Amino acid sequence: MTDGRSPPAPLDEARMLIASLHGRTADAGAIARLAALLDAATIEQTALAHKATANSRAGDRERQHALILRRVAQIVNASVELTVVLRSVLDVAVDALRAQRGFLMLENEETRKLEIVVEHNIGDDDRRLSSSIVNTVFRTGELVITTDAQNDPRFSAQNSVRSLNLRSIVCVPLTVKERRIGVAYLDSRLHPDLFGLHDPEMLEALANQAALAIENARLFEKERARRREIARLERTQAAVLRAITSGVITLDAAARIATFNEAAAATFGIDPRAMIGKPASALEALMPGVTAFLASEGGGLVPIDIAAHHPTRGALELQARIASMQIGEAEVGVAIAIADLTEQRVLERRHVDQLARSRNIEIAFSRYLAPHVVASLMASPETVRLGGERSAATVLFADISGFTGIASRMQAEAVVELLNAYFQETVETVFRFDGLLDKFYGDGLMAVFGPPRARADDANRAVRAALAMRNALDEIRPRLARPLEMSIGIASGDVVAGHIGSAERMDYTVIGDAVNLAHRLQGAAMPGAIYCDEETWSRAGIAMPNEQLSARIKGRDDLVSIYRI
Repeated sequence: MTDGRSPPAPLDEARMLIASLHGRTADAGAIARLAALLDAATIEQTALAHKATANSRAGDRERQHALILRRVAQIVNASVELTVVLRSVLDVAVDALRAQRGFLMLENEETRKLEIVVEHNIGDDDRRLSSSIVNTVFRTGELVITTDAQNDPRFSAQNSVRSLNLRSIVCVPLTVKERRIGVAYLDSRLHPDLFGLHDPEMLEALANQAALAIENARLFEKERARRREIARLERTQAAVLRAITSGVITLDAAARIATFNEAAAATFGIDPRAMIGKPASALEALMPGVTAFLASEGGGLVPIDIAAHHPTRGALELQARIASMQIGEAEVGVAIAIADLTEQRVLERRHVDQLARSRNIEIAFSRYLAPHVVASLMASPETVRLGGERSAATVLFADISGFTGIASRMQAEAVVELLNAYFQETVETVFRFDGLLDKFYGDGLMAVFGPPRARADDANRAVRAALAMRNALDEIRPRLARPLEMSIGIASGDVVAGHIGSAERMDYTVIGDAVNLAHRLQGAAMPGAIYCDEETWSRAGIAMPNEQLSARIKGRDDLVSIYRI
């Protein structure tokens, strides 16, 4: 029978036995029992001492782990500078784990390869790193730890482990929201079992805290770089818009007015600040019909005339051109360039009136049209009526490269003199090859070879005219106030040619895909270059040095073959 109480401990039982022997002689059995109890008590005390020591060590280890994690957490909030965070994370890990060497590797977001971003105690003579360990850890997301690499079958055969006599190794993934961004690696040649003192959960917690600090710093660095780039672009844009003497209006990707430069404000006589942020439709009150122009596909490649009104000057005659704004391959808005041609058109009309009054109509027309066009109009004046007819044609655009920058550094009178010298040669060349001078636009001109009387050698004459223009510019360049280079684009195809406008005022011009293509080729041509499409080159039949290119042209799905002459 038992009363349910626990038996006395060996030491207590020994005390009880000694007390029972008090005053009498102990027999051999009692002495043997007492010795056994004392031995058992000694063993029990030793076990308790070991357990207390283990508990104390466990407590110390937990306190050390908490201290390490607190130090890493402090790094998360201490700085957002990437270089500072990387160095702090590695220093804490090396110091806390008493490692001899260490490094952090992050995945390059472009190459998708691991790259060392910070290191500790890795000299030029011992840069041999175990790529298999770091790659395995990064690929699997599993921590790798060894207490004695020299005797660990997983690593003892690796050259880096043997040659560097590595003992303790730990490599942990750096993970943010289940996405691995890199690895942390530590090792030691001096101490085996160095990292065995730290449980895997603590090492992973350390790595996760470090990864969070690193990712926050990387995001901050990207955002700061983005803001700097935006600020730089805004400063550049503001400086460019101030320097441009023509009116420039830009629309953002949401079709709202983003900029309205001083020249545009002066053209319309309004406060530019009142236009910023308004939808594109607000421009309709300033330039009737501009919204339809904006909506037309590819409509901005060729200049269009727009009638407007100034509060004090009255009616305006403007010319607008549109270009998409891009960053990389993404369209981010639209730019509208506006030229005020009111005074120029008044002067043109006065000049025409003077020529008409001098009854020398043929000579007057010859200043604007090729002689064969003048002869056709004089022979059949009844043909001068609104409308058009389809015809084969070769269209040529010629433009001075970088003229805006050149003109901004010159007086207006000098700019006019320079343009007159340039146009004198180019227009004479167009007429010499029986071309039709369709229009001037700023520092460029558009010429047509074919209508109103198409010929089999239209493309040939257009190419030879382009070569002659380039040669003529070479000859007059020494006489010019500024050195000039021109770029030329030529394209052939069917167009609609005829008189467009109103009964009071009309222009003889051509409309068609070849016009847009020629203008695009001119815009793509480098200074001094002549670009033509495959149709023109085939029709021209000229054997001379050329370079065949392929380019993607806006408005066309397929690549376009281009010949650079």
